Amino acid sequence: MMTKEKIAEALEEIATLLELKDENPFKIRAYQNASRSIEAFGASFSDLQNQETLEKIPGIGKAIAAKISELATTGGLKFLNELRAEFPSAILELFSIPGLGAKKIKALHEKLKISSIADLQAACESGRVAELPGFGETTQTKICNAIANRAKHAGSFQFGEIAAEAEQLRSDLAAHEDALQVSVAGSFRRRKEIVRDLDFIVASKSPDTITEFFCAHPFVEGLIARGPTKTSVRLKSGIQCDLRVVTNAEYPFALHYFTGSKEHNIVMRNRALNRGWTLNEYRLGPAPNLEGRGDSPESPVKDSKKAARGRSRAIASVKIPTIRDEPELY
Repeated sequence: MMTKEKIAEALEEIATLLELKDENPFKIRAYQNASRSIEAFGASFSDLQNQETLEKIPGIGKAIAAKISELATTGGLKFLNELRAEFPSAILELFSIPGLGAKKIKALHEKLKISSIADLQAACESGRVAELPGFGETTQTKICNAIANRAKHAGSFQFGEIAAEAEQLRSDLAAHEDALQVSVAGSFRRRKEIVRDLDFIVASKSPDTITEFFCAHPFVEGLIARGPTKTSVRLKSGIQCDLRVVTNAEYPFALHYFTGSKEHNIVMRNRALNRGWTLNEYRLGPAPNLEGRGDSPESPVKDSKKAARGRSRAIASVKIPTIRDEPELY
């Protein structure tokens, strides 16, 4: 079944494949921005099938809106299938290796016919990667180590194995002078027996400072990816750790979103919609007044001053509950 999350993933995949084709950077960025816009989109799934509605979303133009509508309506996209046909199916795995971006992967594929991690490992072991311009012995060694770490740490971690490490890192982040609020989210916060990665949510007015501190922490073994609000690292224990820095106002919503399972978030988003609100990882607020929606239990009603005041009071009264060691609801 096609979902909002899958549509966002499809747009991100298009951007990645366009990078491999060395397409116009503005075109690539347009799909990346559209993916983020869809992730934050708070209206109902039926709106994703309506091209006119999609074109009203910031960051989404007519051409991309048509593709999103096709994905939502048919569950597939001809343009994406055509892009996929130009590359081996396993080539996207190479993006999981730290230090490998689109340009390097393109060079590996074109010069050495590398299309999977297995191919890359064999090329490194034979010394062929070091011979490529822009790579060298140092890069080849780093790639070999990254592949070895990936194999070593594939899978999951028991809660007890990483609990002390997670709590210490949370405590260190909370002690930073620029950190306003800090929590561990995800399956760790839900106290799941098996944890695949760690998610930290930090509220701060200085995201760059927090990110620098996080990347330089003694627990960190290597950087996987770094962006303006999200950074991913590999800890020395082997687990991947993601940091998201948000504003103080966004913090409760980010904590809720990144703590809940996908199913839980879908249920909560639908509950908000049925009450005329939009809920995502950044905010809870009035749902957009989209033309042709009408007033029904499944769609937001038109906003009013009275309703807005009621929502403001409701939002102000929201308190984040203590997470107990209980079975997951969704």
